[in-house]
Amino acid sequence: MGNLFLREKENWFAWSVWGVVGAIVTFFVAMSTKQPHYLGLSAVVILLLLTWWMHSTKRFDFGRAFKICCYVLTITCLPAFALVIIPSYNLNKIDVIVQGSGFAIVSLIVCLVCSLIAKRPKQYY
Repeated sequence: MGNLFLREKENWFAWSVWGVVGAIVTFFVAMSTKQPHYLGLSAVVILLLLTWWMHSTKRFDFGRAFKICCYVLTITCLPAFALVIIPSYNLNKIDVIVQGSGFAIVSLIVCLVCSLIAKRPKQYY
């Protein structure tokens, strides 16, 4: 049922802080290694921590959790694009488009899975 008459306002500052913390972690991973796999893994770890917290509070429905996960993952992945994917001078525009679209599809799937995990149970009051 959720909140029947009470619409919770999003605290975008808190989600931005989650995203900035994730961006800092991703930046330090990018500085220590230039492997894109580790950058993606660090972003997913931050998203899994957020998912665990959202699941433990039991206040988030699927739509709200999906919106928050997409927002945090977008901010978290900005250093990956700025430091690894964009500066690759040996890639042509087609390769960058394919990598970017593949990354977007994988990010969407990860956000869907995390939102399904984080959503409130059906009979929780």
